[in-house]
Amino acid sequence: MKFSLSAIALTLLGATSALANPISNSKRDLSPDQKFGIMSFHSGNIYVHLQTFYVGQSGHVYLSPYDNAKEGGSFHLKDSQLLYNNEPASLDKDGALVFQSSGSPLSGFDASEATNIGYELRLNGSSAVACPVANTNEVYQIFYGQGNNSKDCTGIATEAIVQT
Repeated sequence: MKFSLSAIALTLLGATSALANPISNSKRDLSPDQKFGIMSFHSGNIYVHLQTFYVGQSGHVYLSPYDNAKEGGSFHLKDSQLLYNNEPASLDKDGALVFQSSGSPLSGFDASEATNIGYELRLNGSSAVACPVANTNEVYQIFYGQGNNSKDCTGIATEAIVQT
């Protein structure tokens, strides 16, 4: 098979222009009952970067299967509340994100900012904080505010990743 130099050049030119086009952010907003997973981003910490949110048996949220959590959570937003198994999110006295029927429902969650992989998830314009669980440096828990006062707490970006 014989290829001409001009045919190869045109093919490469076409591939280059296709790669140079920006990725479109023209996604529609999440519908109220649309299910999504939540992923954390923070470069430089393997226990925090690209980790899924897990809801433990206690209702607290972790970045690892901890507290008898068996799989990554499936969440949805309704009336600016974050829900897991139809239980609204709340914050405990330390600011830890928790899903418990005894908590006061927390509103102000927003995922309207489309990104290349999902939707940026924020609470009243603020990002979450991941802090290591006591007695382990490999499991991180999700907080809003100051965290658990550990020097190893780190701010994270969170993305709602739509489940298909």
